[in-house]
Amino acid sequence: MSAARTTAPGPRRPRRARTAGLAAAALLLSAAAPLAFADAVDTSRPHTIVVGAPRGFAPSERLDARRTGRSAARLPFPAREAWRKQLRGGIDAAPLVDAAGDLLLTLTVPEVVKLGADGRERWRVRIGDSAPLAPAVLTSDGTLALITSSGVAVGLTPAGSVRFAVPLGLRGRDADVTPLALDDGGLVAALGRSLVELAADGTVRARAEIAERATGALLAGPEGTLVTTESGAVLTWRPPGAPRRLGSLGGVPRRGAALADARTLLAVVDARRLVALDLPTGTAGVRAGAAFSALDGPPAIGAGGVAVVLSTTGLLLGVDASGDLAFRVAIDRPPGSPPADGGLSGFFGPVDAKPSPPVVIDRTGRVGFVRAGGRAGVVEADGNVSIAAERVCSAPIAVLPAGEERMAIACRDGTVVMLAR
Repeated sequence: MSAARTTAPGPRRPRRARTAGLAAAALLLSAAAPLAFADAVDTSRPHTIVVGAPRGFAPSERLDARRTGRSAARLPFPAREAWRKQLRGGIDAAPLVDAAGDLLLTLTVPEVVKLGADGRERWRVRIGDSAPLAPAVLTSDGTLALITSSGVAVGLTPAGSVRFAVPLGLRGRDADVTPLALDDGGLVAALGRSLVELAADGTVRARAEIAERATGALLAGPEGTLVTTESGAVLTWRPPGAPRRLGSLGGVPRRGAALADARTLLAVVDARRLVALDLPTGTAGVRAGAAFSALDGPPAIGAGGVAVVLSTTGLLLGVDASGDLAFRVAIDRPPGSPPADGGLSGFFGPVDAKPSPPVVIDRTGRVGFVRAGGRAGVVEADGNVSIAAERVCSAPIAVLPAGEERMAIACRDGTVVMLAR
């Protein structure tokens, strides 16, 4: 659609002033040359924007915009190793999986790698001089968007070419919060105490400041973007309005939260309590506490809003909306000890006291897990456990669905393992 604009004539500048202005502009463009800025939109030509929820088996951290950890694809049972890939460069952030089952990984070096569903490297792209601190996200049109540690928003096409690279003018070392893809093709990022909303082409269209640092991951809420902060405050933001406080979780949700339904936000707080915040009223309540030792969050959300978490002592717990246990399964326990669940399914193995990556759950109730020590597998809805590996790697960081009856595990040393039936 064309747009016409008229302006009133202004005073003419001397030729010498115009020449000086052009020279200054040329110098500025030359200085900015190392960065590729967002594509300009020609309003005289048709411009297609893809909207809707991003597609893929894991288009963002915790699989969707509500961070539920719930997969539409079935997890493998029994789970067996299908292939293993060792990448050059470590991995600190959870990978993504697109609609074709290809894995997209941001490395600890400033590179992004795409692995095919068969484990072969499709492409590798350098993204400047700094790597992202938080996971990337797929937007509505399949663009992989990330924020580097130098404060630059980068968008890569599915083929690996740079679509945009926009300096946000903020401290990149604060960019450790997972951004949120919006249904209109844009995204929201948090850098320290600043919130930034970007359009689909990478241009900045809104900014806001908040009282303290954001933490964890941004979520899609009923009234805009939900933000959790380092003190446990929960905010909502919908431009052009200012961020608004909804309530507090009463502690630090270090790994973020999950939206169980239109009004309930769930988070593991201070690694000890599963807390539910009622968004309309701002009322918080504890659903599970210290009786289960430390808990690994954020929870996965199963059928009926059941929150599924792992304890550091190896118990897989399902907690319903009333705070009752829907199920409890021992994933590991010391040899010779009685089952920690009083008789439910359990496997002999070492207890892992370190935090583990958060679990994922599929539509049938199967739960995929990897323990901090590398023990990986899948738990059936009836409590049966399939162990795929006693030590898939030494430092796993994420487990995620990667296709129908396929599950991927990423490790800090650059190892990627695919499990399948």
